[in-house]
Amino acid sequence: MKKHKHIYSIDYYAYQSNLKKYHPTFKLLFTISILFLCLWTNHIATSIYISATMMSINILKNQVSFWDYFQLLKIPCLFIILACIAIAAEIGYDNGKIAVSITKESIYKSITVMLRTFGAVNTLYFLTLSTPIAEIIRVLKKTPIPNILTELMFMIYRYIFILTEVQLHFKHAAQSRLGYIDFKTSCYTFGNSMANLLIVSFQKANKYYDAMLSRCYNGELLFLYEKRIFHIPIFIGAVLYGISIIFIDILCKGIF
Repeated sequence: MKKHKHIYSIDYYAYQSNLKKYHPTFKLLFTISILFLCLWTNHIATSIYISATMMSINILKNQVSFWDYFQLLKIPCLFIILACIAIAAEIGYDNGKIAVSITKESIYKSITVMLRTFGAVNTLYFLTLSTPIAEIIRVLKKTPIPNILTELMFMIYRYIFILTEVQLHFKHAAQSRLGYIDFKTSCYTFGNSMANLLIVSFQKANKYYDAMLSRCYNGELLFLYEKRIFHIPIFIGAVLYGISIIFIDILCKGIF
């Protein structure tokens, strides 16, 4: 995956995406609409169709390599699989004892939930990989959501990358001193690293707040936005894509 200052950054793809030039409001509404259809439809074929198409868009249009995209999917897929295993295993009581059973119905239900969730994750990645966070905040500022919430969202998002970079520096320093040579030493090193990270996080917060004040911060974050286009053919294609999802869902329910 592409690196930026020793950390992996989703923003790298958002700024180099071929879809960045399109209006963020349209992309946000499109994402919400596909999410609704993904959760509303209840057929395996429809979920596979959404996952395959959104994955193709992310790889081809957002210019993310297959391997990098696989790295992005690893963590959410782990949580999805663990949750679906819990759904497949039905827990009950048999003669006063706890019994765990797996049936065809529970397996089918878990697979359906897994594919629907996977489709939703791919849809959300479409938004994050094609739209910089500042433009998403721009759209949210036009909604009834209080500005304090949107600004906190932006600052927390940025601060995650700052702390991740600091933690990586701590990790590399500990590795150079054999801090992870065995399990006991690793636990001790991890505890010290987290304690130091907490202290450094307060220091970083003060420094970045002072930096904001030096740039005339008066309680409101201001962003410089580029002009984005609203392309009618893209809008028509998005509508047709939504219709195709509904059509496939109706067709599959009629056949199966």
